[in-house]
Amino acid sequence: MYKYREIYSDIKRDILTNHYRAGTLLPTQEFFAEKYDVSRITLKKALSLLENEGLIFSKQGSGTYIRPTIENNTSELLPLDLPVGVTYSHRDQEIKSNILFFDARLPTEEEQQNLSLNKTDPVYEFKRVRLLNGQYYSFEHVVMPVAIAPITEEILQGSVYDYLGHEAKLQLVDARRIVYADHANEEVSDSLGIKKNNPVLVIEQIGYDQKGRAFEFSKSYFISNQSKFVLDVHLKKL
Repeated sequence: MYKYREIYSDIKRDILTNHYRAGTLLPTQEFFAEKYDVSRITLKKALSLLENEGLIFSKQGSGTYIRPTIENNTSELLPLDLPVGVTYSHRDQEIKSNILFFDARLPTEEEQQNLSLNKTDPVYEFKRVRLLNGQYYSFEHVVMPVAIAPITEEILQGSVYDYLGHEAKLQLVDARRIVYADHANEEVSDSLGIKKNNPVLVIEQIGYDQKGRAFEFSKSYFISNQSKFVLDVHLKKL
């Protein structure tokens, strides 16, 4: 993996986890060049990726800033353009998980294709309900390769992405998301406390780590009249 991609992933994680706070000045290029022991040319490649994603912006004569996030009065919004989980997108709110199912098995053909697995590569499968401030927020059905890291029910009670970042040094860097409307089947309706066939919003996702490996195939279901999503569009400079 190229060094500038590693730096990009590292700084991006620090921005998304609020280590570098939105609206504040990013540390200088000199600081990062010394921290990562790289040239300014390599560093600028990493910063360019962050700028193209709309995470940072430059002010002439002032420096580089972390782009402000959504205002507090819209904190219920889930950003579609940033590969982050609920724990980070709603980090100032109370988040809990109810584990409904957890097991290991062999992958289906669809999972083999989406996760680049052989048919003998075992996967974890788990289903859980996420509660936001005590209210139903989402029902998640997730499949991950067993090879990425050991996972337990205790881990599933919290942030899986946070655990993978600390223990497996694996970061969610990119994601392919498909968003669509659907009707709640019996499992989804029972899990979210809604009537069967009620409308739900679905996010189908394949998550990729900093090395470009697919490590997650998931479907998350949201109650249609209680969920909002936001997509910030940033045009790349020519």
